[in-house]
Amino acid sequence: MKPMKTYRVIGFLAFFFSACSVLTSEPGEAGSVLTPYVTATPAGQATATLTPEPLPTAEPTLTPTPLVHILGANETIYSLAYTYNLSVNEILSINPQITPRALSVGTQILIPYIGMPEAEKSAIESVISAPMALTVLPVKCSGTAEGGLWCVAAVENQLEETATGITLTFTLKDASGQTVGEQSVPPLLNLLAQGGKLPVAAYFNPEIPVDYQVQVDLKTALPVEEGSALAAPLEIKVNSIDPAGRSALVSAVIPAQSADSKTDSVWVGLIAYDEAGNIVGVRRLEYPAVTEGGQGQAIKIYVYSNSADIAKVDVLGEAQIKKNED
Repeated sequence: MKPMKTYRVIGFLAFFFSACSVLTSEPGEAGSVLTPYVTATPAGQATATLTPEPLPTAEPTLTPTPLVHILGANETIYSLAYTYNLSVNEILSINPQITPRALSVGTQILIPYIGMPEAEKSAIESVISAPMALTVLPVKCSGTAEGGLWCVAAVENQLEETATGITLTFTLKDASGQTVGEQSVPPLLNLLAQGGKLPVAAYFNPEIPVDYQVQVDLKTALPVEEGSALAAPLEIKVNSIDPAGRSALVSAVIPAQSADSKTDSVWVGLIAYDEAGNIVGVRRLEYPAVTEGGQGQAIKIYVYSNSADIAKVDVLGEAQIKKNED
């Protein structure tokens, strides 16, 4: 039996939320579009990845209800089969909608229980149903010109352990308290170290209730096991930040990696703030790791505000580690 590793897994379980933030709508003008987390091609073209894919329906012959694995950076259908002690065909049999060689980060994949011993299933359920006690900071929402709604919260780690596998659930409710929309969203980066804080953004399509409420709950948060991290903090050299109203241009350099580095790609996250210190814009781009050239890789990125003018931008980096599949 191969050793069981814990990843970002979401089961159809009764989660015990350890933190919560609620926002009630207030009158205000619609703002401009907020750029969400995106995954860029090497040429810098980005595609938004906020809205999760609909969950596929499991075949009725499989019991109990399978887990749902949120695909992380550098994970493949083959690494999932190894992790859960399954064959590739066993996973594909209940995921007919996926193409193994064209999977993207954030894809939801059903994982049957059939390859797991009872002890390992219980261990996974225990970790998922009791996330680390991270702190969810108040959510702020802004309407868009198209009638949609951008909401930004933040999650803070006041514990001694680094957290990963974090997701927050944003629930949009009308004046009567009925749920009209819900999303589970990861933060800007994978890792949240002790004392750190990361934004989490969600977008709700029109039509938005006139008197709405948005509740944010901590859904998952796992401690990073020693030697198992698939990401590492990476310092980005910032040359200049030029705010211009509701946009800002960041010029920076991604450091070159050593030839024997296990870094597969680099995430660069931008967090824009207004004069009052409120988060008004977030963006994430992904670049392939560069191992040649002592000067590193020069990049220029725009970040946009969903409301007020940008006064400050934080630039964060995270190296995505190649997964050892042998």
